[in-house]
Amino acid sequence: LPCLMIYNFYLYNIKGQCLYYEEWNRRKPGTTPVEDQKLMFGLLYSLRAFTTKVSPKGTEGFHSYKTSKYKLHYYETATGLKFVLNTDPHVGDLRECLRILYSSIYVEYVVKNPLYKTGQPITGNELFNQNLQRFIRSLSQFNSQQIFSTKKK
Repeated sequence: LPCLMIYNFYLYNIKGQCLYYEEWNRRKPGTTPVEDQKLMFGLLYSLRAFTTKVSPKGTEGFHSYKTSKYKLHYYETATGLKFVLNTDPHVGDLRECLRILYSSIYVEYVVKNPLYKTGQPITGNELFNQNLQRFIRSLSQFNSQQIFSTKKK
């Protein structure tokens, strides 16, 4: 039986700036988090451009893609925020989980926070961080004992 895990989470603004990054079970830390964030956004940009060109008009683009080593889950809001989770390739569709993360955690603890400046990295927001951690660890398909945060900024 495969070991279902979440590897990392990215949140980008419309300009491609990484607003938040968290990692749990990163298997191959070969680059710095900043390099990793730039590479991920480049990948997202390319995938979006490609799917826009090859998809029929009126379809939504991509929600996820899978390799033999990981699966990328993607959710983009109407305002251009990009939510990304990388997981074990055997994990099912997490698009709805990313939508809930946006509407119930990001909106509640970032957008409604009067101290937060729109478009800036999310730092020092313990309520957002705690609720994100709680949400990720509560996902039914994951064994929370296998998820260990190794956050890097």
